[in-house]
Amino acid sequence: MRGSHLVALIVGAIAAWPATATATATAEPVSFAHGTLDQQWTTTQPGASTGSHYTGTYHAAGDPSGDPPYMRRMTFYLPAGTRYDTSVPGRCTASDAELALRGPTACPEASRIGGGTGTAKAMGEFNTLPIHVFNNTDEVVMVIESPGVFTVSRGQIGPDGSTQFDSPTCYPSVNVAGCPVDNALQTGSDVTMSSIERDGRAYLTTPPTCPETGYWESLMRFWWADGSEDAVPLRHPCTVS
Repeated sequence: MRGSHLVALIVGAIAAWPATATATATAEPVSFAHGTLDQQWTTTQPGASTGSHYTGTYHAAGDPSGDPPYMRRMTFYLPAGTRYDTSVPGRCTASDAELALRGPTACPEASRIGGGTGTAKAMGEFNTLPIHVFNNTDEVVMVIESPGVFTVSRGQIGPDGSTQFDSPTCYPSVNVAGCPVDNALQTGSDVTMSSIERDGRAYLTTPPTCPETGYWESLMRFWWADGSEDAVPLRHPCTVS
């Protein structure tokens, strides 16, 4: 059976970091040792509801034609002042077992917050797999369409707004701890998150002000199976009042 993978979507929250990649002054792709990232927000307005579009490709360190190491963990940090409110969308409270068997139909449609595709290499074969993204309390729930059963991955939203995914690296994988051997290699993802509002509240709200630089700063960190790490700074254009 073909493999699945984890994709990441949104970024979580921090104001400074140990930069190991060069960020641009506008929302443009950023290259780092193991890949290239592009994170676009749907608004430049401070204090506004926003969605996002994330694309990432991953490869061997310094070698775009080589396979990346297996990804162990991915953490996203949003710009300081960004706010999540996971009470705005509906909530998907289905268990991993329910999601593995029923897939996205196990979640209320009102809990859907985005979707896209991901690429993974399993047993020497590349796969492009649909991804469905749902909301739960302080959690991002990803359901990946993989043969036989659906693959489930949960991103935990921390008190600081960071979102951490412990990447599954095998198929089937409902529980990350259940991977006996690495056999599903994540090589890329393309995910769009919607701007969601209800009763005057937003699921994701941009910082209340825009710095004089004209951009907000965020960070993505990756931990790889070979022991290496990457910290990738990103910039999001904003409108200075």
